[in-house]
Amino acid sequence: MKKLKFYLIILLITSLAFNQDQSFDKSIKDTEEQINRLKASINSGNKEVEKLKTQSKKTKDIIELTRRNIKNSNALINAYDKKISLYNKQLVNLENAIIRNNQSINDIKKSYEIRSISLYKNRNNDLSNYIFNSKSFSQMIYRLKYFNIISEINQKSVNKIKTTQKFNRQKTSEISGLLDKVEESKNYKKTEISSLNQKKRYQEKLLKQLKKEENEVKAEIAIQLQQIDALEKLRKQIIADKEKYNEQQLASLKRIDKDIRNYKGKLDWPVQGKVVKSFGPQWNPRLNTTLDNPGIDISARATLPVKSVFDGYVSTITFIAGYGTTVIIDHNNSYYTVFTHLENLLISENMNVKEGQNIGYVSNDNIIHFEIWGNNQKLNPEKWLVNGN
Repeated sequence: MKKLKFYLIILLITSLAFNQDQSFDKSIKDTEEQINRLKASINSGNKEVEKLKTQSKKTKDIIELTRRNIKNSNALINAYDKKISLYNKQLVNLENAIIRNNQSINDIKKSYEIRSISLYKNRNNDLSNYIFNSKSFSQMIYRLKYFNIISEINQKSVNKIKTTQKFNRQKTSEISGLLDKVEESKNYKKTEISSLNQKKRYQEKLLKQLKKEENEVKAEIAIQLQQIDALEKLRKQIIADKEKYNEQQLASLKRIDKDIRNYKGKLDWPVQGKVVKSFGPQWNPRLNTTLDNPGIDISARATLPVKSVFDGYVSTITFIAGYGTTVIIDHNNSYYTVFTHLENLLISENMNVKEGQNIGYVSNDNIIHFEIWGNNQKLNPEKWLVNGN
């Protein structure tokens, strides 16, 4: 009943240890998954940053091109203003010339009228009498000729002025047309500049938004990097805690309340059988030489159970050529027991065993080789086992 209770306790401790170990593994796995998700998010974020940088560069290029277009349009408007100023000056000059020419025509007409009136008054208001009442025919011809010359001169002057006036008016119309076109071009450029400024403001706003988004993504990446750093530290801490826990569990498993050194000559035999080869130097007639036996060889029937001779901790299970399956049990204080030629083991490494607990069975070799080590020395097992078998 006590043995059953002990095994139930061991089973419970082992189960709890396994669950705790699973908990550590799950925490490590969850942490690594979080790290991987954050790394994936950072990778995606970096791609987004590059995309935003590309968009920002394109937007900057558009803004720069728009600024150049605005500058060129303003230069054209300045050129149009100079043309408008020049055309306005030309129009003013032409208008002044037209006014002067009109004044000249009026002056000529007025002068002609004055002369005509003077002649008329001098001849009793009869211009024809003035011509035909000449003292001689030659005087009459002279007077008529003079009058015609004066009239012709006046007419030529008037015609010349009128021709100039016609040219001036044509020039005025031409310049007015050019002025209208320049004004139209200027207004078009003003509208274009207004549209370009609106476009520039939109692109600048867009650039600002892109920079804001880029900074937000960078800030998020920085936070995620901090999170990864924190998770990496957490992962290392969990691993360290797991290792510490395992060490504690191992120490707990290896803890043996009894001291094997106090049981010399009191240990039970590992298997029922007969010692066929004792400890120490042994003559080998087949090899014609003396060989040292570090333990004892017990002849036993195959499939008989092999038991632990004292409480301990299974430190090693291995296969050694010539010895078969080998088990080493640690009993603390640098004392070990060694069993070879085993099969169908009932134990595993890193587990506790109790005195008298079955650890496996005799193999088909029908022999068990048994050793006791103490303080790095091979000890004679028969001196540690109870007398008789």
